[in-house]
Amino acid sequence: MKLIRKILVKLLGLKGYLKLVSSIYIKMVSSGFLKSKYPELFFLDRNLNKGDTVVDIGANLAYYSTRMADNIGKEGTLIAVEPIPLFAEIWEKNMRRKRHQQVHLCQCALGSESQKGVRMSIPLVNGVVRHGLTKVVEEGDNREEELGFEVEMKVGDDLIQGFNLTQLDYIKCDVEGYEQYVIPSIDKTIDQFLPMFQIELGGTENRQNVVDYLTSKGYEIFTLKTDKLIPLQKSDIFSVNTDFYFIHPTKKEKKSHLIQN
Repeated sequence: MKLIRKILVKLLGLKGYLKLVSSIYIKMVSSGFLKSKYPELFFLDRNLNKGDTVVDIGANLAYYSTRMADNIGKEGTLIAVEPIPLFAEIWEKNMRRKRHQQVHLCQCALGSESQKGVRMSIPLVNGVVRHGLTKVVEEGDNREEELGFEVEMKVGDDLIQGFNLTQLDYIKCDVEGYEQYVIPSIDKTIDQFLPMFQIELGGTENRQNVVDYLTSKGYEIFTLKTDKLIPLQKSDIFSVNTDFYFIHPTKKEKKSHLIQN
């Protein structure tokens, strides 16, 4: 498989390769394939409703955005955040049939302060581009074998509050260990709307900090198993290796059909 990827990148170039693989992936998912491998993606079908307002932080090539848009329909609103220019361009291509909806793409990173010239990288693992592992480069990171980009960073609240939303139902966040900075940057937004979160939490410190922050807001922790959300104790957050879901008790009744009692 790695050899095939290398050959495709050589033949098509990186942009052509990413366009091809993302298009194939999205078509396969829309046809019902890969459910056992990516249950969290298909869980959106039960979790989102027509008219919902959702945010996709770390939108990448639109894998989640396309599914979110299908579920919320023309009545809903989708705000996607993707700082890498190459990914944003392909996101636009993959979302072109959804652009009649209330769909917005914000080409920036989110963090605790507004700044320009923030370095992000796409790692190369054994010469293969790992576009799903794009991250903000921090001091001390190994910068060998990577594709680097300089992007703008905005405070999450400044960005989202600018849309003057009247509701916010769901936030998906996958930013490769930077969640501990992104989630607190939307503090006002969280207090206002108490949205449900789906977050991939890699790294011990990152996981602990995000869980501490959201539980301090009153959120409860869940993991996904066989199409149901299973409650998780804070003391057990390192016993699982799947996406984490956070639901505030005031919204729990609305989501009761998703939760295993």
